[in-house]
Amino acid sequence: MSTSESSETPNFTEDDKRANVDTSKFKPDSHVGDQVYLLDSSGSRMGPYVIASIPSAKKCTLSFENGDAVRNGEEIDVDYVEAV
Repeated sequence: MSTSESSETPNFTEDDKRANVDTSKFKPDSHVGDQVYLLDSSGSRMGPYVIASIPSAKKCTLSFENGDAVRNGEEIDVDYVEAV
């Protein structure tokens, strides 16, 4: 279990006393090579781009189809990336 997963505290319901994990906080798995849009601050889509690397669960780097880095290889929060 990673540190980010272990920091999530499960919610317990009164009815069944079992842990309930809110999966709406987690994005589907993305993979290197997937095509994505980059969302700007107004919500407009830019791209599509290709996921170049995934250095952590919440960050990725993007590239153009030709392999050139987007934003000089800056790590981008996955909240600003949307699958094509």
